[in-house]
Amino acid sequence: MQFVHAVLSLHIAQNSQISQTSQTVRSGFDQFVLWYGNLPQLAQTAITVVVGAIVAYLVFRIVARLVKGLVTAVIAAILAFLISTVPGNLLLSSAFDRIQQEVTTHLPSGIKDQLG
Repeated sequence: MQFVHAVLSLHIAQNSQISQTSQTVRSGFDQFVLWYGNLPQLAQTAITVVVGAIVAYLVFRIVARLVKGLVTAVIAAILAFLISTVPGNLLLSSAFDRIQQEVTTHLPSGIKDQLG
């Protein structure tokens, strides 16, 4: 029974600490709000503009990096496509012309006349 009582006391103490921590955080936020609210309107506007500019700059940097990465990826994909298709097409076209020439040189003249 004493063990149960000790566990319950510990649990109550932990909940009390959590409540105090929550009140401290809330109290800190409340103090900030009171400080901000007591500032002159011009100072409030200046703080709002400065914080907004900082947030906008950070978002711009993140988006710029994403877009730069996206553009780089698109360029790399286009170059990879061109590198793989143009030389491949040239090689296949050259090979086809070579085979066609070999076939036509080895065909009897009667078949050449029918093809041509």
